[in-house]
Amino acid sequence: MIKCGWAGRSLLSLSVICFAWTASIAEEQLTSVKLETGSLSALFHDNTQSPGLLSGVQSLFHTAAPTFDAYDPDQRGASAGLNFEHIISGQSDPDNKFTPRKGIYTLHQIDERTVELRRQADDSPWRMESTMRYQLVPPHYIDFEFRCVPHQIEKYGDHEYAILFWANYMHEVEEVALNFLGIAGPDEPETWQRGEAPKTHPDYLGGGTYRHRDAEPLAYNEDHNFKLNVWSYDYPRYTKPFYFGRAQHNMAFMLMFDRSYSEEDEIRFSLFKFKVTEQNKRPAWDYQYVIHKVEAGKQYGYQGRLVWKPFVSNDDCLQEYEIWQQSLSKTTTSSRSR
Repeated sequence: MIKCGWAGRSLLSLSVICFAWTASIAEEQLTSVKLETGSLSALFHDNTQSPGLLSGVQSLFHTAAPTFDAYDPDQRGASAGLNFEHIISGQSDPDNKFTPRKGIYTLHQIDERTVELRRQADDSPWRMESTMRYQLVPPHYIDFEFRCVPHQIEKYGDHEYAILFWANYMHEVEEVALNFLGIAGPDEPETWQRGEAPKTHPDYLGGGTYRHRDAEPLAYNEDHNFKLNVWSYDYPRYTKPFYFGRAQHNMAFMLMFDRSYSEEDEIRFSLFKFKVTEQNKRPAWDYQYVIHKVEAGKQYGYQGRLVWKPFVSNDDCLQEYEIWQQSLSKTTTSSRSR
């Protein structure tokens, strides 16, 4: 089998790169598909009915809690997992809000465990071509990989960055907070932190964002029309690129990433509480991928893993992250040796 490689390649050539691989498994384009592997069952959707029915992971179940959907199941448009929601610049622009949820975003089944969402540059107001691949991995993982190529840079303005935002609209949780390893303040030691998204910033609206220890806040124009997803807390800051939250039925939801902060890009964690009330605890456990200086024709992206399994302990969550990081290192080493 010929594997489809990403590194250093333009998405314009993906059809050529992947042809031998996809042709051998009779790739299909679908509006939705249900995949089952190990302990997980996941339903994926395209953008056909969005924003009424959102693309990405529409539902997620584990055999340990077979009737409990990880994502909010109660109304159309309220359920979303690993859903590409926004592309945001540092200046006011009507396209800062919800553009990935509008227009064509096709769903392709690659094999019995893998699907991919694809968007052409002509279908994006930002002229950004992108793919998001999801693969179920036993016993309780969804590995995901995002790649994009911007084709014009004018809309990003003087600040030059792009915030790409993904949503996870959770079902009932035990605790609203995000849990991550980080620092509580300057020169503080690494310890477990609870990101509870308090109302402490002048641009606060329903939640907030946590950045890496080495990252600076993003500058943005005073007249920006979507500030809630741009500003970030000074502290706590994370030190390792993963977080977990605790859902009902003793379930744990984890997200982990192959990068944290660099000169080129960064990952940021977001928590929003628009659906957190005295009666219901249904937070949005989200994340952002930030490209610091968008260049036309250059490929960007990241890899991640979602974990949905019974909660054991904080240390068990850390071990999940460390095991995955080791597997990434082995894959990279193996690729370089060929």
